[in-house]
Amino acid sequence: MRVLLLAAALALASAGSARADRCLGLSPAAPGYESVTVYFAVGSSALDDRARAAIRRAAGQIVVQRKDHVCLIGRASPTGSPQENERLAAGRIRSVTDALVAGGVPRLIIGAQVQGAAWGLRIDRAENEADRSVTILYPR
Repeated sequence: MRVLLLAAALALASAGSARADRCLGLSPAAPGYESVTVYFAVGSSALDDRARAAIRRAAGQIVVQRKDHVCLIGRASPTGSPQENERLAAGRIRSVTDALVAGGVPRLIIGAQVQGAAWGLRIDRAENEADRSVTILYPR
């Protein structure tokens, strides 16, 4: 029994690692990927009606076309502490993941990366909607 449980745990761990590896280095403009961006209010990981509609459309495409992996890239604006921004980006990813799963996308095919506060690309530190988002990427 222990051997079976260990084998199952190792299989799940390697599947999770494979999902994460597929997401490394992907950007919203990745060739061969469809991109859908979900926007959030300042300091929030809650989905509004616009976000839910975007996720429903993406989930429908992913399910109907039987995609084998989905990558989520979560961001937060450059304001606030880096730790809080990372936590907020991760919370946004969780919100989108849960909505995709509710739309029929298997949780096991979803991988993610947190980009936190726009990777320091912005020096003006102004609020920007694109910095408060999760991008859903899946193969075309």
